[in-house]
Amino acid sequence: MPLLPHAARILAAASGALLLACGASGSSSANGTSPLQLPERSNYRWVSAQCVDGSLDLARQGFERTLLLEQAGQGLRFTYETRLAQPACESTEVWSIQPDKASGLWQFVSDADVRLPPDAPCGAPVPVESGRGLVVVYGDTLEELRFSSPWCRGFDVRFIYHRVPAPALTQHELVRRYVAHWNRRDPRGVAELFASNGTLIEPFSLSSDGIPVRHEGRASIETWLKQAFTSVPWLAIQLREIETLDERGQMLALWRYFDPKLAEPLMGRNLFVLAGDEVFTTELQLLSEPVPAGEAPLLPK
Repeated sequence: MPLLPHAARILAAASGALLLACGASGSSSANGTSPLQLPERSNYRWVSAQCVDGSLDLARQGFERTLLLEQAGQGLRFTYETRLAQPACESTEVWSIQPDKASGLWQFVSDADVRLPPDAPCGAPVPVESGRGLVVVYGDTLEELRFSSPWCRGFDVRFIYHRVPAPALTQHELVRRYVAHWNRRDPRGVAELFASNGTLIEPFSLSSDGIPVRHEGRASIETWLKQAFTSVPWLAIQLREIETLDERGQMLALWRYFDPKLAEPLMGRNLFVLAGDEVFTTELQLLSEPVPAGEAPLLPK
């Protein structure tokens, strides 16, 4: 149920507010006169939340969230990093946000949702793939309104964020973003997580002597990923577990992989070596044999 009167009160109260309703580069202010000028990337930290029919006490659950806002064509991209203490879970969500000039609202569409444990709600009790809302920026404050939200039992929800310097990604956040950009089939998004001289090792295109191929440097990694992502109409990775191997940045990520060319999910893992908040190297290792669609799944030995 739309919260238009509530949204109007927010806009009226926000002196100098910028209503992001016409695209990231051509948005206008609340009075429709000043163009919106935002950096291509800006970071925010969650401050508070409210339902239209009352309070939303997320702090009691140990809720923490950061938001990365990026300009993406005529729209925006939001990347949320969420951590909840009760029940314990963490998630990375990537959303595309496109303006609807006819209504003056934004359309929110979920591009990727990576969470641990994999079946935990980690926030809203019901997963949401799309919806409408508003985004308002004034000073260092960003307000996000989502209509008909499961956060508020179908009522509208308002989240408030405060701008902060870009935080360094934690090791778990870096691994989750890697999986999220795979699920978005975004080769550049994955490659940009690597150090400039980073390496991706994969077992799908063996060298002449039969060993896994190494793709060195972001450009090489992006090129291989672009070919891999376009080879299937869709794909999905379900992250199952992240294990810290040592304090020097070695991490192990267990996953299940799905695409229409397979008769059953492919089991595998990534061995990561992380340097700061970048991937120095990762090796894809298969834990099961791929079974092409149309063939009978392999029986367990």
